Amino acid sequence: MTYPTKTCNKCKESKPIDEFHINRSSLDGLRNDCKRCRTTPTDSHYTVYYLPEHHYIGMTKHIKSRMQQHRKKGRITQGYEIVGKYNTPVEAHLVETSLHLLGYEGFHYYETKGR
Repeated sequence: MTYPTKTCNKCKESKPIDEFHINRSSLDGLRNDCKRCRTTPTDSHYTVYYLPEHHYIGMTKHIKSRMQQHRKKGRITQGYEIVGKYNTPVEAHLVETSLHLLGYEGFHYYETKGR
């Protein structure tokens, strides 16, 4: 006996349909990504990055969407550099803040809080 399967849009593996969450609005009633891909984080680290054209340092967990946000604000993101990748937001924030104190542009938490 064969069981119905579906191919996951993310991992591209064909899996039994019980490996997919229900989505009543889709044609087949299932999500397009399997349960494993759905629960596996794509960005499990925090990235500190540098925009050389603006002498700007920033921090994000989602680098692609952050670069899109910068482009919408008119910033040049081509040639951005990764300063480092960190496991916790505290580590990344300490690096980002240290670089701001050295003169790099960016969002300064200490300038906006309480003022």
